[in-house]
Amino acid sequence: MFEIQADLVGTIAGLSTASDMNDLRFLHHAERVAYISLRIGEVLDFHTDQKKELVLSALLHDIGVATTGERLKLADLAPEQEFASLHCKRGYELLKATPIFAPLAQNVLEHHNYYNDGLRLIPAIIHLADRVEHLLKKDIYCLWQIEPITNYVQKEKGRLFHPQVVQAFLELAPIPSFWLDLENETYRSILRSKDELAHTLTLDQLEEIAWMYAILVDSRCPFTAVHSSGVTRIVELLSRNLGINSSKNRLLKVAALLHDIGKLAVPEAIIQHPGKLNDRQMALMKQHTYHTYYLIGSIGQGIEPVQRWAAYHHERLDGSGYPFALKAHELELEARLIAIADVTQAITEDRPYRKGLPKPAVEKILFSETKEGRLDPDLVSITIDSLNEIMYFQ
Repeated sequence: MFEIQADLVGTIAGLSTASDMNDLRFLHHAERVAYISLRIGEVLDFHTDQKKELVLSALLHDIGVATTGERLKLADLAPEQEFASLHCKRGYELLKATPIFAPLAQNVLEHHNYYNDGLRLIPAIIHLADRVEHLLKKDIYCLWQIEPITNYVQKEKGRLFHPQVVQAFLELAPIPSFWLDLENETYRSILRSKDELAHTLTLDQLEEIAWMYAILVDSRCPFTAVHSSGVTRIVELLSRNLGINSSKNRLLKVAALLHDIGKLAVPEAIIQHPGKLNDRQMALMKQHTYHTYYLIGSIGQGIEPVQRWAAYHHERLDGSGYPFALKAHELELEARLIAIADVTQAITEDRPYRKGLPKPAVEKILFSETKEGRLDPDLVSITIDSLNEIMYFQ
């Protein structure tokens, strides 16, 4: 029996980093906004539940951002409200469909709203924190930037920003450690070590989060819009046929859902390329499993099996895979299973340059991979026996 000690804030902080990796100018943006928001909430004497809601909403505030281009436009000091609302609405829909995060959806929907009498404090705090984070330049010493940032925030009091939130920020701004925490990345350990923010995830909640991120990954490319869910369905089917026990089966499901989360760090031009990738493009794509490994590893102690099973899906028994070039003795059955499910789903789903392959062609490819010593022959045999059921849902 596996025991995972996964903290909710740490999990979301870690996974949110994936989208920020697309452009290093935005690296750790969500965590920095969450830290600024938390400190403002502390000035406003938020109670524990309010702080949890505030930090989680801030970590997820940009989950609806679809492209790097959109992120760049949102970094403008005052992006058009109609444009800004697009990612707020996408984030709202995604969170609303995820039970653990449904209570946060409205905060994400409203986090770019300009000040009005009905604006609630949590989205108002996130709005100000988001603008401050964009204003704070990483290549200029932070304490030299306090005056221009506070002047801007004060100037927009009552127009862009909630007056109560502005006042709290102005009380916080003269404290050097607040800015130095951001400059020296101390905010990352602070967010993860706050006992009042602690919330240990259940397996049900971890699965909900995995589904949400699977949807997010697949939504980046219309060609593979159901890839993660398809791999998950194949893994569940094969694991049942193998008689894998229910607790391990659930962890396999989480691994399958998260196997491509590292693709959030890959440029959209590569993810959305409408044909086969050339060598240089493929070299960029190969980073995704590396990121999957370390992103899942940030979830918490005990997640290591899920981390391996998910991230090793492009490893091959003969050592020809990536990113770690592992060999047969280093690849567990579960990792081999997800690798076969990934191949099977990829060749049976439609791509812009070809239709999903028919059963004889699928069998030929799987047999060839076995003959070449890349895929597990026993698992390939079980997969081929299950092809009718697998392909019925394609």
